[in-house]
Amino acid sequence: MTGPGPAARRFAQALDQLPPPELRGPEMLAVRLSRACVAALPVDGAGLSIHDAHGLRTPIGASDPTASLAERLQFTHGTGPCLRAHDDGVAIAFDEVDVARNWPDLHDSLMSQTPFHGVLSVPLLPPLGPLVVLDLYVRDPAALPGTDREDVADVTIALTRAMVAAALGAPAQEGARGWWDGPDALRRARVWQATGMVNVAFDLDTEDALAVLKAHAFATDRVVDDVADDLVTGRLSLDQLRPAADSDRRD
Repeated sequence: MTGPGPAARRFAQALDQLPPPELRGPEMLAVRLSRACVAALPVDGAGLSIHDAHGLRTPIGASDPTASLAERLQFTHGTGPCLRAHDDGVAIAFDEVDVARNWPDLHDSLMSQTPFHGVLSVPLLPPLGPLVVLDLYVRDPAALPGTDREDVADVTIALTRAMVAAALGAPAQEGARGWWDGPDALRRARVWQATGMVNVAFDLDTEDALAVLKAHAFATDRVVDDVADDLVTGRLSLDQLRPAADSDRRD
């Protein structure tokens, strides 16, 4: 029986390194895993997200702020490579042309706000896949076909094992935080809290309330996470969202 391949060994070495203090909590595991993916593979960014049966998507960690923005942009547009990989249950590579053909609005946002020109979206193995998806971003789209799929598979196996071990091995202490409680997941929780506020204020269902937040995000050239955070913390008033809500009713 052969041992782990070189990519899996690089992943393990990166994960075993003592992280900086801000990344040492269990809730930051997804960030550390994403960074280990970048260390192990010829990619420029990585992000992890959880999907559920109702179509809700929660980013739980990314390798750096730019990759985190790319993940949020996919949520803001409500579609993208990670959702396709989740739906199909298989790894799919998308270069800039593919993204433009499938999701023109997302393409414009990614090209104008991030340096990424390609993404490989990979569902994790059972029991986490396809509910958990790994996005691997590249600046050079030519890097996608050159990325060894066996290396990606080896890293995906190691990543899945690490997440399962963390979920099953963590002590069941009341009030303890897990990797699903990281900053990205908490930011996404604000989106649903803000959606509920719009739902009640404007008598809209959940889908239409979320559409109001997204419309304001597009109109102000922001991501929906930031709009939701402003609404929940009081920096943005519901009255400022009323034009978008009235437009939603007309539609």
